[in-house]
Amino acid sequence: MRSKRILLYDENKIKLINPETIKIFEKYQVDMMMRNLSENTIYHYKLDLIQWFIYVLDKQDNKSVVELTDDDISEFLYFCMKEGNHSERIKRRTAAISTLYRYMRKKHIIRENPVEFIDRPKKGLPITAQTYLTPEQVAMMREALIRCNDIQLRTYAMLSLSTMARASAVASIKWNQIDLEAKIIKGVLEKEGKIVDLYFSDEVKYLMLQLKSQRESRNRNDYGYLFSSGRNKNKPIARGTLNAWSKRIGEMIGVPTLHPHDFRHSGATLLKNAGMSLEDVSVLLSHESTDTTKKYYIKQDTAKIGTAKAMFNI
Repeated sequence: MRSKRILLYDENKIKLINPETIKIFEKYQVDMMMRNLSENTIYHYKLDLIQWFIYVLDKQDNKSVVELTDDDISEFLYFCMKEGNHSERIKRRTAAISTLYRYMRKKHIIRENPVEFIDRPKKGLPITAQTYLTPEQVAMMREALIRCNDIQLRTYAMLSLSTMARASAVASIKWNQIDLEAKIIKGVLEKEGKIVDLYFSDEVKYLMLQLKSQRESRNRNDYGYLFSSGRNKNKPIARGTLNAWSKRIGEMIGVPTLHPHDFRHSGATLLKNAGMSLEDVSVLLSHESTDTTKKYYIKQDTAKIGTAKAMFNI
């Protein structure tokens, strides 16, 4: 069955695409021709990429492809899925984007390909949906992590859920940014160069103290970073490591597709369903408006809605 067409192509908008993106794209087209790709392949790659660039222009502040994260790319693919693209079409779009990033790595424009962190759909199946951990799954996760007896893994999971920070922000946290008494992590570099403060729970404070004590007792040098793999030395822990940690945690609770951004979505939904206002959740997520929070980050509590409707007996 033919996948539904998505009408994103617009000659006028092409002129407005981020200049850095266009510069990289033009060089990439030369690279495709030098690799003797067929005209048909080049045509479809170009079309898919232009549609993606226009989506970024319209929905993601016209950022450069260098600035985009795997979460941004997943948002685009999820949009395409909701608009009617089947799994094979999503896979082709993903391949076009991934090939561009492989070229960028080859040219030392970026250090890692963000598409590597995206689960691609199997044939006949939709792209992996966002995971929203339920209160029961969070309780199960707590118990599993205690049994696991890995204090760093436990700190990572509960801090990610509590602060709802993006993976890049979590990876970059340093001890000197943490105010344990106020339970705030200050001056964290976030998406689009924003500097934000992160707020954590008493549970996370306790875990941080445990982690710090363990490092000191083992005389382990973490180079000032909260999270350390022993290989990252004096730079933030690799995103691939955080993906592996998330997958390991997910396997403990029967959610093998769990990835770092799921903690962000889950924390936001749990807070909203517990009674926090949408405006306050949006502020904690560092969103420009509540529209993004509501559309992409909050999963409605259908049981609560059902109970509320039942009161009216209609």
